[in-house]
Amino acid sequence: MALKIMKVNYEQIVKAHQDNPHEGEDQVSDQVKFNVFQGIMDALFQSFNASISMASFQELSACVFSWIEEHCKPQTLREIVIGVLHQLKNQLY
Repeated sequence: MALKIMKVNYEQIVKAHQDNPHEGEDQVSDQVKFNVFQGIMDALFQSFNASISMASFQELSACVFSWIEEHCKPQTLREIVIGVLHQLKNQLY
């Protein structure tokens, strides 16, 4: 059932794009999109690298789950994204 829902949603996205292929074009450059993505991933990697122990597979697994629960909460991710966007805004202007 979930796959059917995903398929219908994907088909709607494809249809909307086909109906308006140039909508939204040129609003944000690929470089800016990449910079946002890179900033988010850098922030996540820094916290991941500081939180993860690789002494054993069991310890690694436990650390990864703890890191996900602590650092991938919607509010935490929201704060990271807002911080990255503010930083990039200051660099651009």
